[in-house]
Amino acid sequence: MNLQSRNLLAFCLLSLFSASAMAQSTPATANRPKVGLVLEGGGALGLTHIGVIQWLEEHRIPVNYVAGTSMGGLVGGVYATGRNASEVREVVEGIDWDTVIGGQIPFGDLSYRRKQDARDFPGRVELGLRRGVEAPSGFNTGQHVSFILDRLSLPYSQLNSFDDLPIPFACVATDLSTNSEYVFRSGPLQIALRSTMSLPGIFTPVRYGTHLYVDGGLLNNFPIDVAKDMGAEFTIGVYLEVAPLKPDASLSSFSVLGQSISTVVEANVNKSLKQADLVISVPVANFSSMDYKKADELIKIGYDAAAANAEKLSKLSVDEATWNQYITARNARRSQGATVPQFLEVTGVSKDTANDIAKDLSGYVGKPLDTTKLAADILRIEGSGALSSINYSTVEREGKTGLLIHAEPKPYAPPIVRPLISIDGSDYNTVYFTMGARFTFVDFGGYRRELRSDVLIGSQYKITTEYYRPFSANSRWFIAPQAGFNSQQFPVYDKDTAIAVYRNREVLGGLDLGYTFGRTSELRAGYEGGYEKMVLDIGDSTVLPTVSGATGAAKLQYNLTTLDDPVIPHNGEGIKFYTKYFNVNPGAPEGFPASELQIQNFFKFRQRNAVFLNASGGSTYGFKAGVPMFQLGGIGRFSAFGTNELLTNQYVLGQAGYIRTLTYLPSIIGSSIDFLGAFEVGKTYRLPNGPEPPNVPGDIVGALVLNTRFGPLQVGGAVGDYGHAKIFFQIGKIF
Repeated sequence: MNLQSRNLLAFCLLSLFSASAMAQSTPATANRPKVGLVLEGGGALGLTHIGVIQWLEEHRIPVNYVAGTSMGGLVGGVYATGRNASEVREVVEGIDWDTVIGGQIPFGDLSYRRKQDARDFPGRVELGLRRGVEAPSGFNTGQHVSFILDRLSLPYSQLNSFDDLPIPFACVATDLSTNSEYVFRSGPLQIALRSTMSLPGIFTPVRYGTHLYVDGGLLNNFPIDVAKDMGAEFTIGVYLEVAPLKPDASLSSFSVLGQSISTVVEANVNKSLKQADLVISVPVANFSSMDYKKADELIKIGYDAAAANAEKLSKLSVDEATWNQYITARNARRSQGATVPQFLEVTGVSKDTANDIAKDLSGYVGKPLDTTKLAADILRIEGSGALSSINYSTVEREGKTGLLIHAEPKPYAPPIVRPLISIDGSDYNTVYFTMGARFTFVDFGGYRRELRSDVLIGSQYKITTEYYRPFSANSRWFIAPQAGFNSQQFPVYDKDTAIAVYRNREVLGGLDLGYTFGRTSELRAGYEGGYEKMVLDIGDSTVLPTVSGATGAAKLQYNLTTLDDPVIPHNGEGIKFYTKYFNVNPGAPEGFPASELQIQNFFKFRQRNAVFLNASGGSTYGFKAGVPMFQLGGIGRFSAFGTNELLTNQYVLGQAGYIRTLTYLPSIIGSSIDFLGAFEVGKTYRLPNGPEPPNVPGDIVGALVLNTRFGPLQVGGAVGDYGHAKIFFQIGKIF
């Protein structure tokens, strides 16, 4: 063997030795199994998945497939779009979970007429009569969830398969139309994510094609089998270990229902646990599925749970060069650059509605898509009240990228029904109860035309209707004929004693010409007339005259609201003003004018606090009106005084108060519990040819307000001058 041959042999032996040594010192990446990460559903508890992902990335453990259900589907879907653990965390922590779970369109985004509805009928329950009495299929349409998912999925709208994502992905939903599990591995990504986390009864089911999807946790909350079907050779399952139910636990009917569903879910999870190659159990017994505000704690618990399995997980770790190669390949599959729509297309609604939406959103064509601004504009469009939800994605037409807007009308309407329960406990010995609803037919007889009717029964009987007709589809000018019947009990108190109960009956009709100033205000002028009768039911007949006869008045009125909430505002302004000239009115010897102005101002400071300064006043300018025009006394207008104790044709009233939000309620129940305190001061004036009402220096009011989904409940007390004091309660309008 010559020298050259010996050198060649030595080089080969050295190479073999070096390769052997390297194989012993670094993981054998060539034989490494394809890893599938499986993330269980569990509401806020699913935030722990982010901590697990963070640990896996820090220790260079590539994930080849991701499968998840519900919250696990959301976290897994975000991760599959190519975001690293920090970016996934940033996305999740940027979500306003109170808004997402609450699902309400902000009051400021409602159209002016829908603001009127929310103020007049302050509950958040909405029904329909399209196929008989029908409630929405969920408390939450999922619009705010859709905004998140549409934004995340937008760059991947044209994918043929979820295998083409930076990390191949699948999620599980339950198909109610076939009573079976459905695994999303293709189709619109936002539809898949929205479906997998659509909690039954909370979020409206997702309608797509001929299918109706809800949360996949009902049938497969821990989809180990799905990851294996995708091609995973080694599955890592992240299991959320909750506290077992104690035998002596006290359960309400709702708790029994919830625990029963949890039992069904846990049964399918237990089957999946046996299929996983490695289970990371995350102890979350001290947390609930609604603890979204504890994201930092939950993410850390997930990280620690992964660290507890470090010995087993380390076998899946790769060297730094291989890890960098994996990240480079993942990033290369990630969609880059901003979306610039070249056209706009609207589907799912009538031609008139589609054209209107397209006109409102036409400014998004030809420029990089601002999804934050688009979401705000969609909320304002939805604020008209006719649509259930609006989603967006991209679409390809003739080689051009367009913005596709899909709008869903409310499936249970028309009409839209807002129910009302009103209980006036100004005097807890005599409680007045009224119930009813407002019925609104949107686009009745033409686009943007409305037929709106109120029906009340109880202490008040009322049937009124108004037909709102804009001059044209895009005009702010409108005419509004109206007609109705109203029969209302009219109690009169002296301190805590009812001295008379009258009943006031009216049959009225009228016609208004008006102009709407955007979403905040409306001006009307018109004439109303009919027949009115005030008669005594029980008590002292000398308190008010018994009158009947024709009534008619020309009127001008202006209303404005920039308030941030229809029930307990913390910020904004409200104005109500009217002036009328009665050419005839029962008991009035001649025609007379009357005007009233009410102003509300709310100022928010810090997170939970607000003060308000309200003022109102009215006058008939010294003319006799028959029955006094203004009634003070009762909750909200000299609360310490008896209902209608202060009857006058002229008054001024000022209110200064403080609002403190004590706690927030689960969104299914309502919004908040607030403390309300106020000082009221004012003056009433002599009635023409009548007695001198008391000079009213003021009273002090304190109350707790429970703002529920079915309307606000107020319980409080007031102390005023002249020995006035009372405890009161009320279900109904507060301000």
